[in-house]
Amino acid sequence: MNVAVVFAGGIGSRMNSRALPKQFLEIHGKPILVHTLEKFENHPEIEAIALAILPEWREHAERIVRRHELTKVRWIVNGGSTGQESRHRALRAVAADVEDPSDVVVLVHDGVRPLITAELLSENIAVAREHGNAITCTKFNETVAVSADDTISDVIPREHIYAAQAPQTFHLDEILSLYDDAVAQGEHDSIDSCTLMQSHGRTLYRVDGPRSNIKITTAEDFYVCRTYFDLLETQQIVGLG
Repeated sequence: MNVAVVFAGGIGSRMNSRALPKQFLEIHGKPILVHTLEKFENHPEIEAIALAILPEWREHAERIVRRHELTKVRWIVNGGSTGQESRHRALRAVAADVEDPSDVVVLVHDGVRPLITAELLSENIAVAREHGNAITCTKFNETVAVSADDTISDVIPREHIYAAQAPQTFHLDEILSLYDDAVAQGEHDSIDSCTLMQSHGRTLYRVDGPRSNIKITTAEDFYVCRTYFDLLETQQIVGLG
């Protein structure tokens, strides 16, 4: 069984959007979150979706799930105060409702990262089934400088530098066990799942993702993402013509 675990618990403080959290802002007439969920909804290998959402926006999320007929959304859970807590709650909801967590592959993904492709999801599933996990990464093309103040202390060669993105894909029993251990050890705010897994000594396997696979964090990200959607729509129109 392959399950998408989508967390959308942020308030979008860097978006300067007072009316709506960033995951509910619309591009081409649909909330960003819906664009993201539809990628999993339409993928033949994804059987179910778990969604962690801000508690105060849960009813709104439930309405848009129904409105957009996202039938694979099987669990909607209240997100926590940190991304780690939101992911953990969604993972626990899935584990409580499946017969064998060891046979479930979970694709952990940001609700505001809507430009994933079907090919990327398939590659994540295949690599995780073979190696135990799969981490979507994009090659870093800029010079990497290290700076703790207003001076640069080091410049790192970039040929082996990648940006870890999402989805990040794991076997449910293993990743949930690591989240349980992290909480038991007093860790409640890990950056992401691959950081948590690496810190516990696990070997991670890379899946190369497209540079368009951006996370919408700032207003600039929103406009870049909207431009990508404009380009995709134009390509579809030209293709149909």
